[in-house]
Amino acid sequence: MGFNNSHRPSKRLGQNFLLDQSIASEIVSSIRPSETDTVLEPGPGHGTLTRLLQTKAGKVVAIEKDPVLVRELRETFKDHSNVVIVEGDILKTDPLPDFNKLVSTPPYYLSSKLALFLSKTKFDVASVVFQKEFGERLLAEPGTREYGRLTVSVRRRLNIEKIREISRTGFRPRPKVDSILLRMTHQQSLRQLDEPLFEEVVRGVFTQRRRLVRGALFHFLSKKLGRENGRKIMNEIAFPDSRVYQLSIAQLEDLSEQLAPRLGGKTASEMQNGP
Repeated sequence: MGFNNSHRPSKRLGQNFLLDQSIASEIVSSIRPSETDTVLEPGPGHGTLTRLLQTKAGKVVAIEKDPVLVRELRETFKDHSNVVIVEGDILKTDPLPDFNKLVSTPPYYLSSKLALFLSKTKFDVASVVFQKEFGERLLAEPGTREYGRLTVSVRRRLNIEKIREISRTGFRPRPKVDSILLRMTHQQSLRQLDEPLFEEVVRGVFTQRRRLVRGALFHFLSKKLGRENGRKIMNEIAFPDSRVYQLSIAQLEDLSEQLAPRLGGKTASEMQNGP
């Protein structure tokens, strides 16, 4: 089935619709949908992926924000009982429908929020098409230009694998940049930390990502507690002699764990033992 030509893609909603059927097949195949799976599809657009999912998955739940597309999708899939079309925004849908797999070609402006959302949402596997530059930030290793706060926050919780790059020519209207398909699964073991404190420490030091850890950490502590208290804490903890953007996730976790008792947070052992 072709596109509804009367629907004008919305710039405000960042709509770029996938046209290339071979790429659509590859995106769907990357999560290996089966009859036992419920697949969540945020932003189905005209239903290019939804049509393929409908034939392979036990159930498909598609969440679409654009009411015009919702009406079109409901008409398209009215005879397919395993497809449910929900009008709404995935980031504001509470509670989320039950699902175990996810595929999406979301608007680029949603990328950061969606990646962080997925890092804190339970699923077996997710495959998402992101702007290439954004995807490279998620895949970045410590010490590289692209490595930053977002990389740390998402990769601490998710394993991320590059499946393939996708040319801008596969979409209508054609975006100004190429895309990348990433597959995500949750890390098998997540180190127990005071999560809000970890995020605060990462945010605090990455505001000065090119500085030595010593300088960036002292700056963060001084702003939070005053220079004297900051200096006292710096003398009590161990930290790498490197620059902030060279810190691995494990090193940032170590820093957070050392700072927890000194900044009023909980250590891992306290969290294990409960209140």
